[in-house]
Amino acid sequence: MARKPRIHFPGAVYHVILRGLDDQTIFKGVADRRAWERLVEEGADRFGHTIHAYCWAKDHVQLAVQVSESPLSKVMQNLSFRYTRYYNKQHNRQGPLFHGRYKAILIDPDEYLNDVVGYIHNNPVRNGSAKSADDGKWSSHAAYMGKESSPSWLTHSKVLASFGKTDKTARTAFNRFVDAARKEGERVDLMRGNEGGRVLGNPRFVKKALKPVKAAPRPMTLNQLVKRVCREEGIKEPALKNESRARRESQIRQTITYLAMEMDIATLTALAERFNRDLTTMSRNQRYYRDKLAADADLQKRVRKLRRQVLSD
Repeated sequence: MARKPRIHFPGAVYHVILRGLDDQTIFKGVADRRAWERLVEEGADRFGHTIHAYCWAKDHVQLAVQVSESPLSKVMQNLSFRYTRYYNKQHNRQGPLFHGRYKAILIDPDEYLNDVVGYIHNNPVRNGSAKSADDGKWSSHAAYMGKESSPSWLTHSKVLASFGKTDKTARTAFNRFVDAARKEGERVDLMRGNEGGRVLGNPRFVKKALKPVKAAPRPMTLNQLVKRVCREEGIKEPALKNESRARRESQIRQTITYLAMEMDIATLTALAERFNRDLTTMSRNQRYYRDKLAADADLQKRVRKLRRQVLSD
């Protein structure tokens, strides 16, 4: 029987569980978890999602993820693929690291987000590695409590705001809420949802979530993307095709390549043909560009602005 497609819309919140293959270890130490967090940060910058809670257990991860325009499938596939590549190289192994598809339940955040966050924070209690969420390691509970700084990709404002008007009162109430649930064991609703394990919410929310989406607008073509970026950058397209290695033209070419691939407009092969470039060189340059994008905040802002501009035309 074919699997039902993931439910996606901008702003959707999911409870996500990703397990190691055959429950094998996916983190052997601090270095692995830090590498994972770097990839989480890069993914958040790239796809625009935020995370309301997380727990990095030894053999699985749990997250509460709120997506933007990019679907959760793209977020998780990119993260699991890149981490598997890192882990295999670091530990001299081959093959898959994770157990098939990740599990994701679309939740009604107004009714279930607090419960999901508390459930994730109590994960170390359920797996026996801690007596309370306060004692647990590698979860977002410490950041919620103000005991450590929050990474840029973690947001706790929505949850804490529902527990009090000041940080102190909200944190105290939230900590009591989490501690009160530490002995409840597995929450079947949070782990399995309803409607085939895809959604968790009241009937109105479920009906709205499962409502067929309207036909998507005609996708942008590569011609349109190139023309719009060239217009915004004040450059003629022929300048991107010539043999010159001018830095500005090269960066614009790589920006167009990046946007075209992220927006599923064109393949790298099509882009290489469009710009009269060698495919291997284009691939190498795109890797360099993505590395630069991950580290350059100004370039990230410029690319986000360009994306908004070309989509608003």
